[in-house]
Amino acid sequence: MHHDIDRAALSAPALDDLLEARVREGRTPSVAYALVADGRVVHAGGFANEAVTPTPGPDTAFRIASCTKSFTAVAMLQLRDAGLLDLDAPVGEYLPLTTIPDAAPTVAHLASMAAGFPTDDPWGDRQESLPLDVLDALAAAGFRLIDTPGTRFEYSNLGYALLGRVLARVSGRPYLDLVREDVLEPLGLTGLGYDRSVDAPGGIATGFAKFGGRWEAQPFSGPGAFSPIGGMFATPDALARWVAWLASAWRLDADDAVLSAASRREAQTAHIPIEGAGSYGYGLFLDEHPRHGLLVSHSGGYPGYGAHMRWHAASGIGIVVLENGRYSGATVPATKGLELVLDQVAVPNGLPDLWPETVAARETVERLLRGWDDAAADALFAENIVLDESIERRRARIDDLTARAGIDAATPVLPLEDAAPVSRTPAHLIWTVPGATGALRCEIRLTPERLPTVQTLAVRLG
Repeated sequence: MHHDIDRAALSAPALDDLLEARVREGRTPSVAYALVADGRVVHAGGFANEAVTPTPGPDTAFRIASCTKSFTAVAMLQLRDAGLLDLDAPVGEYLPLTTIPDAAPTVAHLASMAAGFPTDDPWGDRQESLPLDVLDALAAAGFRLIDTPGTRFEYSNLGYALLGRVLARVSGRPYLDLVREDVLEPLGLTGLGYDRSVDAPGGIATGFAKFGGRWEAQPFSGPGAFSPIGGMFATPDALARWVAWLASAWRLDADDAVLSAASRREAQTAHIPIEGAGSYGYGLFLDEHPRHGLLVSHSGGYPGYGAHMRWHAASGIGIVVLENGRYSGATVPATKGLELVLDQVAVPNGLPDLWPETVAARETVERLLRGWDDAAADALFAENIVLDESIERRRARIDDLTARAGIDAATPVLPLEDAAPVSRTPAHLIWTVPGATGALRCEIRLTPERLPTVQTLAVRLG
């Protein structure tokens, strides 16, 4: 869905102030960032303290740490779609891996953080340069599990290191070559790479850690067996273009270049819930914002760096924030920044372009709540509505709910944007109808017919 770029850019001054404060408050020596709308970078900038020269910008490379995992996941889905990899197969079919009986993680378990390994930050961040043969030997010896694979989320860098080994075995190419040749180059993504040879006209930001109130430069680590977990260097511009490509999968006119839109959406679909905190897809976190709907993201923390990329699925608006302070918490400004932008451009609670029939159906439901009309109901409902629940029973239940909420013929109809709407597709809508003594939460889903009708009507107090 296309959004007004000029309206997104209106948030630029506030966004600049938010990011500049990161340096002023001593959270990081420097920060660089980029804002994405309508598939391209519409604003970018950078700030630095007096000790960092030059000030980084959109073409300055930072380590992006665990944001790398999304690249690993895309390479995995490419091999799956090519028929070379079975995500439901035990990892041991592709890699010598000793596990306890009846507890063998699958490839999908590795990708969705459900392999049963214990969380291993920050140990995993220090393993980037581990030789491949050492990881293979560790796998053959076996790893300890804390859960049966597939039962719950537990963030694991080890899982993505093993996933990288699986991809290399299946493709017959080193992991770094696989991602470069099959992902970065076909997408034309310069400004991304796994070592300091990365194409970054603005140079590479040195990583820092704070000790005793002073920032101290940290050494770079080189690629190795744990590169799939977080080894990538990226400029804000390059990572923002990656965000734009991933986010474009939600558009109706999305293309299937490099990886199909369906497979890109699969990476951005929940595969394992996170208790009290959304869910994890393949290399990406998913959260439902109360006003804006589905947000997709990943953070990165590395010795000397902090990173976060985040986007709004319905609009494609996204943000990238890269910092060079150790585990600086770039998630905080990125989260605030994206919310600021979404509020500024008035994306109506994350709504996609609703079908006209969806909007009309909501208006009819509003009328039915204030006074039932059999003819209007007959025209509105698909045939399954009557089969699922008789009209008489449905009407009686709705009449009871409207009475309890204090909704009658005199109750005004709110404009949609004021009714706390939520929608995941053009054929779906949830909204609130306030009354004198309460409120109703209504939900409709339309059929896929050329002239769609309502196949779901749910009404509850709320």
